[in-house]
Amino acid sequence: MVRTPAHVLAVPLAAALILVAGCAGGDPGSPAAAPVLAAGEIELVSAPAASAGLTGDGRGETSPPAATTEPAAAATSEPAPAATTEAAQPEPAADTKAPAKWVQLSVNKAAIGETVTDVTGFTLYTFAKDPVDPPASQCTGECTRSWPPVLIQTGGRVFVDGMTADDIAAIRRPDGGVQVTIGGRPAYRFSGDTVPGDLNGHGADGAWFAFSPDGKAIDALIGAAELKDAKPDRTSTLTAKKGKDGPIVVDDDGATLYRFDQDDTDPPASNCKRACAALWQPVVAKRGGKVKLKGIDADRVWWLSRKDGTKQVTLDGSPLYRNVADKSTDTIIASAAAQGWTAAR
Repeated sequence: MVRTPAHVLAVPLAAALILVAGCAGGDPGSPAAAPVLAAGEIELVSAPAASAGLTGDGRGETSPPAATTEPAAAATSEPAPAATTEAAQPEPAADTKAPAKWVQLSVNKAAIGETVTDVTGFTLYTFAKDPVDPPASQCTGECTRSWPPVLIQTGGRVFVDGMTADDIAAIRRPDGGVQVTIGGRPAYRFSGDTVPGDLNGHGADGAWFAFSPDGKAIDALIGAAELKDAKPDRTSTLTAKKGKDGPIVVDDDGATLYRFDQDDTDPPASNCKRACAALWQPVVAKRGGKVKLKGIDADRVWWLSRKDGTKQVTLDGSPLYRNVADKSTDTIIASAAAQGWTAAR
């Protein structure tokens, strides 16, 4: 993966005003409080987290790039029977509420236009009832079960990938946590989004909307948007490695690859269509039907012909995919198992 130079800027945390929560956000009856000035700073980095050698999702320990084995010959044989892999359990919701050591904000091209995601590709939302001047969150208590705030440790780094860092800051929440803001608006995830790129929270209650890269709320309706198939993930090499969540197979960019439980394996066939095809990129070989292999037996790898003329790579008969919004490395999106997706191993 190419690492770009990082431009670092220290930004003081904004002051946050603790407001009495209304019926559409926090806990009714909470006492009003005086403005609270957040102590400390966040550090803005105008580059992806990978440029600093960071992997994972910002919550666990960082890890250096894993060593790879000697490359194998390009796949030239029929696939072996598909391996059975037990689906991982969804990540507990509490994980999204713990402050991260670092956060990445990335741009994703979705059906409703360009949205903002975290490093694992989950859509970030703004709450229409949050005040902007001064910025503060009215989503407290029970509200945060459905809408976990994007929290970061005091002094943590916010990596800004594909958008300007000028409008990125943070506030001190009523509970003392530090929440990232975009354009002066606190950022949240939605617990109903189960895979990277989901937009299930967009338009909820007429108050929750996906962020655009300029920090504004997107008002386009998903129903009126045209779903387009994601462009293929063209890779020259498949690499087996040990990620922070266990063994994985990655592409040229180090992104975790997945198989779809509903696909056919004998013979291999892709059943990922319509909305599925908009979120998951087929992994195709850059050089015809051949890919280089590192740590993977050649007899496990083959390919299938797609209608667009590309060759989708298969592993043990299962077509491989990359999530279109996931920008993390060495990380398995465990919640994707609920949608029938399993990390390739």
